[in-house]
Amino acid sequence: MAFTVNDVQDLVRLLSEHPEWRAQLRPLILGDEFDRLPAIVQELAEAQRRTETRVEELAEAQRRTETRVEELVEAQRRTETRVEELAEAQRRTETRLDELAVTVANLAKAVDELTKEVGRMNIRLDRMDGQLTSMTFERRAPAYFGTWLRRPRVVALDELGIDDAVDDGRLSRDDFDNLLRLDFLVRGTDKRDTSRPETVLAVEISSTVDFESVQRADERSKVLRKLGLRAFGAVGGNAVSGRALEAAEKRGVLVKIVSEPK
Repeated sequence: MAFTVNDVQDLVRLLSEHPEWRAQLRPLILGDEFDRLPAIVQELAEAQRRTETRVEELAEAQRRTETRVEELVEAQRRTETRVEELAEAQRRTETRLDELAVTVANLAKAVDELTKEVGRMNIRLDRMDGQLTSMTFERRAPAYFGTWLRRPRVVALDELGIDDAVDDGRLSRDDFDNLLRLDFLVRGTDKRDTSRPETVLAVEISSTVDFESVQRADERSKVLRKLGLRAFGAVGGNAVSGRALEAAEKRGVLVKIVSEPK
């Protein structure tokens, strides 16, 4: 039996008049999937909500990432600024070190000059001390050398006929110059010999008597012996080295030490 247009129109009319029939016919016409449509729509809506939530989470994560990137950029700027400050501080430190190096070099130079000046002053003081000691010994010669000589007195070179000795060849010019460098001569009779022979002492004075002082006194006494004089070397001062004492004993040089010469 064929279903005509009129039949369709009658069916529509009947469904309009009887709504309850539509509910019964709907599964037959649309199938089971139609009944699941609300659930599918609900599922789609839920999926949409989850998607929107995830999008919001991603957007928030993006915002946090951007904030973190901005913080990192700012930290990088601060780091670069700090590095520049440190570099500048390093440059200032190097400049200061260079200045200090120059200052230290200048101080070292000044200290060196001061040390040299102190050395020169010490030499001058030693010379002055030696001269003062020599003057004191010469002034007090009778007291200081009276240990060995009777009636000791300071004599000048010309009293010994030095010029005549040079003229007649008994003394060389070098011998003459050597005697001129003597501090002074002391003459008297030797108490150590019972015959009391006339004796001359070639005296060298130093604040501290050393080996060289003993050597000079001995050599100059030998020059005096070329004149036929009975001569010995003698040294005096405020102190004496051990080596000088040994040399004086071996060479027969007399040693007179006074701690505080007046």
